[in-house]
Amino acid sequence: MNRVEEVKAQRSLYSDLDDLDYQIVTQLQDNARLPFTQIAKELGVAEKTVRIRVQQMQEEGILSLVGVVNPIKAGILVQTMIQVAVENNMLEHVIDVMEHTHEIRLVILTSGDYQLLLQVFTRDHNELSDFLVQKLNKIKGITKTNVIVELKVLKSKLKFIR
Repeated sequence: MNRVEEVKAQRSLYSDLDDLDYQIVTQLQDNARLPFTQIAKELGVAEKTVRIRVQQMQEEGILSLVGVVNPIKAGILVQTMIQVAVENNMLEHVIDVMEHTHEIRLVILTSGDYQLLLQVFTRDHNELSDFLVQKLNKIKGITKTNVIVELKVLKSKLKFIR
């Protein structure tokens, strides 16, 4: 796939955005603190237009401008995905316990043999082992787990292609 085809494929994922919104989001993805005046100059529109478009996208929940912590730089050296199978009628209880467990960063309801997929952040393998034995394995209602330790993150976000 050549560069033009890649851009078209990427753009098609965001077909609900018009071209200007797409270009604004693309600029902000690289630097969320980019001044609206600079974006406006780059895109050939008024600063007010950029400001209004960003505000509208934020209000509609399309765009969030947030700080993202690099887990490795913050001392999180082991990132783990865990598939969790849960007993019938225990799903709400298990999710409630997981919501209050600080190592669990993300809980996703899934289909198949495992009802939940967890993303777990720990500083090292000893902390992961402690989490599995002392916390996860003690949650009533869990029948089976599949622990997948991430070896290397190859892509961590969907990036707009220019």
